[in-house]
Amino acid sequence: MTLANGTLTALRGVRVGHAQDLRRRTGTTVVLFDRPAMAFADHRGGWPGSFDTAASGLGKTFIERHALFLTGGDIYGFDAATGIREVLLEEGLAEPEGGGKLPAVMGTNIYDLGFADVLGVDYASMGRKACEAAMTDRVREGNIGAGTGATVGPFFDLKGGKGGTKGGLGSSAARVGVWTVGAMFVSNCVGNVFDPFEGRTIGGTLGPSGKGFLEMDDVLDAYVRGSAPRSGTTIGVLGTDAPVDHEQLARLVELAHDGIALAVRPAHMSTDGDTILGFRVARPGGKRVDHRALDALAHVAVRETARAIVRSVRAARTLGGVPGFRDLP
Repeated sequence: MTLANGTLTALRGVRVGHAQDLRRRTGTTVVLFDRPAMAFADHRGGWPGSFDTAASGLGKTFIERHALFLTGGDIYGFDAATGIREVLLEEGLAEPEGGGKLPAVMGTNIYDLGFADVLGVDYASMGRKACEAAMTDRVREGNIGAGTGATVGPFFDLKGGKGGTKGGLGSSAARVGVWTVGAMFVSNCVGNVFDPFEGRTIGGTLGPSGKGFLEMDDVLDAYVRGSAPRSGTTIGVLGTDAPVDHEQLARLVELAHDGIALAVRPAHMSTDGDTILGFRVARPGGKRVDHRALDALAHVAVRETARAIVRSVRAARTLGGVPGFRDLP
């Protein structure tokens, strides 16, 4: 059951904070945990950008994180980790020394340099501000945090085309029995965003009239002969409080990419990053879920991933000042 007002913060012990510079059109979003959470990251696009995700892989021993972050600014955005680490130490959520106690932060970025003006942005300060703004309230959506400079399309430079539309940040959550699955995603994809719940494209590559969308099937042969598309990505966080082990968490995150494929057309392109950061917050009691429960959790993870992406576009609005990107027709 999708929660009427559910976002990622429906999970207990989870806070989400945003910081952004609307003038420069970029920002950072942070997920803070009251206690370290088991984590796993999975990349599907051809051009991912990630910060300290390798140690969360299967077979690794350092799999807990104090915080996760999504950021604009491409590689410059990873400086946000510095500000996040400082806050983790100041709040006593991590320790200054000791194996497994040091501030453990994992993140991923979007390439928003075609829309944002990131040079000179102090992302370390932005990471700190996002932590200081972190709350358990409903996650704010649209031109906020890492979604500030997000755009959708265009995947093809059509002569007479009108460019792409604004992307953003969205979140959703749903129940699976007594458990919750939450998702928070930033849509900065090269492809279009498709609403699978209504069955129509809602953002992306605009055609010559500017009132409809160009689909990949419309230009497939020309795409092969054309120049490389813009760089972009869909990034997000998927969390649950179900008592999954690390291998099961990995399975949930891997399958959640099906939600990206439902909502982004085409997805996982060569210049997309498409990275999901997954986590599990601990609840008292409970044993490892069985395969039927894992199936149900995976189904909801896919659906809420798609829903969060759709919400990210519906909540976004053009900030202005940059040609080629506009509000939804």
